[in-house]
Amino acid sequence: MAICMKPSTFTRWCLVLLLAAPLVAFAEDRGSLLGCWRSQHVQVTLKDNTHRDRNGDCVLEYDMTHARSRCQYGSKRTESIQSYEIVKKGRLRLVSLDPDTLQPKGPPAEVDYRIDDDWLMLERKFTAEEQALSGARADVRLRSLSVRVRAGQDGAVACNPRGEVSIRTGQSPASSLVLTTPSGWEPLLVDPTKDPRLGPAVNTSLFVGAFVPKGTAASGAMPRLLVLVVDDVRQGPRPIRQAEFAAVKASFRQDLGTPQITCDRPDRICGLIRLPEGGNVYTELFNVKGRVAMVTSSAAGTPSEVAPLLRASVTTFVDRLGQDNPK
Repeated sequence: MAICMKPSTFTRWCLVLLLAAPLVAFAEDRGSLLGCWRSQHVQVTLKDNTHRDRNGDCVLEYDMTHARSRCQYGSKRTESIQSYEIVKKGRLRLVSLDPDTLQPKGPPAEVDYRIDDDWLMLERKFTAEEQALSGARADVRLRSLSVRVRAGQDGAVACNPRGEVSIRTGQSPASSLVLTTPSGWEPLLVDPTKDPRLGPAVNTSLFVGAFVPKGTAASGAMPRLLVLVVDDVRQGPRPIRQAEFAAVKASFRQDLGTPQITCDRPDRICGLIRLPEGGNVYTELFNVKGRVAMVTSSAAGTPSEVAPLLRASVTTFVDRLGQDNPK
């Protein structure tokens, strides 16, 4: 099995994502899988029926004979290559190859695949033998979602990982969404997995970044105004478009209650919450690139004092997400 990323779950993930390559040579629309795909969401289900949501800086590139995965983990970039065949419609078999000799370097693995518009969904169920080797908390199923990267789109010149980014640090699973820092703001470079302030807020979401007004990040104190941007994974590894987002909005509305809803549009919904300890949180869910971006701004003070500031801060980042992630 080719090692695409350092953690073992990502290693399996990179192998599984590439199992879709047989489709290129044999499907009725043989060109449907050719080209580049960027990973958006990976979900691993364990034997105890819990699951882990992950994502990394990985792309998949398909040609007529082979599939290649390229991943960036910190400063290290890895690449693997696989051969393939179609077992039956919707089922693929892949064999990892030694990059130097192109000889098989492990047993074949099978995966189910589905292409929906610009998204590729894959699912692998691990065998009883594979589960036995992993112990009590073995992986039993892996599902993934990738989005097509077209030439000249997404800043892509070639099918490569984006590489190290300047808006976040640490080992949190990272979102595929692009975000450039708006004028007047700067990243708060704190690892959510080690920070008691950001950790609970990020939770299981895919981290995009945390931001504070420019000139305040170095103080070390809790910022008066903080904007947090995450990629919400609660909908699972599937593309979220307008119809699916309607259900997301309904759930958000139920959680907050109608009086707290401050905006409701086809691609977004907003709400203001007054915390028991006196803080205020303004949240906007934004449907972009098949994902649900959650942009949250928080500050102390009365709602009448801070609500306009919070709303303006969130709007700045939502607008930038829309610009940086065109359809």
